[in-house]
Amino acid sequence: MFLFEKFKKMMLKTPTPDHQCPISSELEPEPKVELGPQQEPEVSGLKKKRKLGVIGVGSAGLLSLVHFCTWLEEDWEIYSIHNPAKEILGIGESTNGEFVGLLERGTHFCLGSQEDLKALDATIKFGSKFSGWREASWINPLLDGNTAVHFNNYFFKDFIYSRLEKLWPKQFRFIEGDVKELVNHSDRVTVTIDESEHEFDFVIDCMGFPSNYDDYVISDCTPVNRCLVHSIEDFEYEPFTDHIAHAHGWMFGVPLQSRKTYGYLYNDKITAKEEAVEDMKRILEVDEIEDKEYVFKCYYTPKLVEGRIFKNGNKALFFEPLVANSIALYTYAMRLIYDRMMGNTTEEETNTSFVDAVQPVENIISYYYQGGSTFESAFWDHATRHTKARLENQQAFKDMMATYKNLKDRGILNMGSIYGFKPLTWEIVDEQMGYGYIGK
Repeated sequence: MFLFEKFKKMMLKTPTPDHQCPISSELEPEPKVELGPQQEPEVSGLKKKRKLGVIGVGSAGLLSLVHFCTWLEEDWEIYSIHNPAKEILGIGESTNGEFVGLLERGTHFCLGSQEDLKALDATIKFGSKFSGWREASWINPLLDGNTAVHFNNYFFKDFIYSRLEKLWPKQFRFIEGDVKELVNHSDRVTVTIDESEHEFDFVIDCMGFPSNYDDYVISDCTPVNRCLVHSIEDFEYEPFTDHIAHAHGWMFGVPLQSRKTYGYLYNDKITAKEEAVEDMKRILEVDEIEDKEYVFKCYYTPKLVEGRIFKNGNKALFFEPLVANSIALYTYAMRLIYDRMMGNTTEEETNTSFVDAVQPVENIISYYYQGGSTFESAFWDHATRHTKARLENQQAFKDMMATYKNLKDRGILNMGSIYGFKPLTWEIVDEQMGYGYIGK
């Protein structure tokens, strides 16, 4: 559902099975990238392998492995680098159609295979179900025939490793150990793993949350900053990610085969934790909830690439989980990284393209909150005032909504540009939320 106009343009540079090269007598030459003297052929005549290191085995790190094993030629080795002693942030994840498409190409994952779904503790997803935001519940759909999944990220690494070892044996490698230091050079990156130095042509840093946020942009797009987590085993499955409004924020529900995980989001400056815990217990009709919570802030990097080091995952950005927005940005970042590695874009162009993709997502998050919910509370009073005021200062958002309305009035809405969502998604959500940006 999250598709970006620039992503479509990137498809022309990164071929996929769905985009064949045009029939032309003047095909462009294959892009080249200067990688420094260590990439020259060896004296024996055998070409030395180029190396990409991907650090971290969270969702973004594993998806990056799949992406680059799929698209880099066999003169590349793609290394997964991780410390097995580090815990995975395991909640249960909601995805989009692009996630499934990447797994299909890179791991031969099959939505129709019960074995594959079981391996990931996965269930089918057709969209997001919004309850309590308006008087009637409604579905935020996946469009273009897309189907997504909910999956258990505790099982993701073993699934990805086994498939990459089978399908990409000439490219996939892994190193276990603790990364101590990354050093950028003009022709390589030195990575110190435990006490040993390893050299790579490029590195993608997916090591999770940054140690400080001095070089990040802190986003004010959301009124929530804390999440309580609880799972239940007895539930009625529906093929949607729940988005349940409550008096103090909203709660996601991610159905897996083994359990359903709920995340109760609220603002700890407005609601005390004790009050939030009691409300979550009441909604779920349980006596106790797990002692698991996350305090977060929303942010993104203005520098997806610095030299030969790239960022992805939580090292690149973090937004609250409304409509599974981060997965789309991870996959888009991979396209940008590929093009930079191939020499198709400059560092500045890559970073600008990333920020240009992030900012519409910020506005989408604010957009949902600005109309409030069925609850009258201190939280929703703050949320609506804050996000309305924020969107008033987002000229690009206002211009795009005006453009959509103009195109809708002329009967050609689908000719509009993509702004985080496709025009049709904007139309559906605008109608359900009752905003009137596009329709009457």
